[in-house]
Amino acid sequence: MENSKSIKNELLPLLHQAEKLRRKQRFYKIGGNLFILTFVLGLFFLPAVTYFNNVWMTEIFRDSSGATLQVFLILYWALYFVFMTKANRIGITYKQLEMDVLQPILDNITPGLKFSPQKQITSEAITKSELIPTYTQAPGTKNKQQKVYNMSTGLAAGKVGDTSIVMGDVKIINQSFFGSYFMYIPFLVHLHVAYNYLRPWFSKNHSIDQTGYSFMGMYAIIDFNKKINGSTIVLPDKLEKKIGYLAKIVQSLKLNRKQLINLEHPEFENEFVVYGTDQVEARYILSTAFMERITFLKRKMDRPIMLSFHGDKLYMAIQHPDGFFSLPQGKDLIRSNAFESFAENISNVLGIVEDLNLNSKIWKG
Repeated sequence: MENSKSIKNELLPLLHQAEKLRRKQRFYKIGGNLFILTFVLGLFFLPAVTYFNNVWMTEIFRDSSGATLQVFLILYWALYFVFMTKANRIGITYKQLEMDVLQPILDNITPGLKFSPQKQITSEAITKSELIPTYTQAPGTKNKQQKVYNMSTGLAAGKVGDTSIVMGDVKIINQSFFGSYFMYIPFLVHLHVAYNYLRPWFSKNHSIDQTGYSFMGMYAIIDFNKKINGSTIVLPDKLEKKIGYLAKIVQSLKLNRKQLINLEHPEFENEFVVYGTDQVEARYILSTAFMERITFLKRKMDRPIMLSFHGDKLYMAIQHPDGFFSLPQGKDLIRSNAFESFAENISNVLGIVEDLNLNSKIWKG
């Protein structure tokens, strides 16, 4: 974004206030998340400890040390409550400063785009996009629909050229796993929970703010100027880079996805895997030129990107470790390029319409 430095200078007083709050909130948030992480790891290893040390565990709860353990747990959760309460209170003020910083950036890029801090991308829209995986539900499960919840607010809506776009922050909890057949595999549920809580601490594409969430970042709903009869889904192809040709065999198993779509574009297929309801329609949507634009966009953003085409809409999700409408919490807001990165992310997403040529009526007819 060309004017980010001049905008930063104008917003410098706000950024200094935000930086002070960022440091405080981050201290309390990391502390609270460490309490949760320790608890989750304790739950994960407790069955094994109990199994191999059953007599020892029984003795602990029989003698006076059992009372000591209870006092420790009370203090443990009391400290967690203090940390999280402080983090949430500071976060309310910090979020307001973020909004004061955000609006001038939006006005500079696309004046017609209106931000609503209390609105959100609905769970229904996320489910309809089919970008979040579903799991085959076990018999007796009351709700057969995917249980997806967006725990974040913040939504910008308007037009880029002639194309309508709605984009918002999302923190997604996907609970469909817990009603599936996987629930009955020993220790798999423990692994699933532990993975969601451990992953943010060891992945560059995640942050501690994503602890407990299956996806965090930006969701966008964009007019596609063409009615789609079925659906086509484009996902990051992590397997292709790891196991090459064998990836196609694994992907063809689908695992509750639609049929695998094979496309003759090596560069695109090295980055993405495509599923759809109709081979012909998928190839009609994903023309060579369009695949090249998507590949260019992926390299430009340098983040995991997911797309789906359904009805007359393009749904897009881009992973952001700190959240999309959020200043990077792991960087100094004054001395680092945190503000410039924040502005550039928003500029890049709004440039999606131009990058993918969605304002052109090339599919109309």
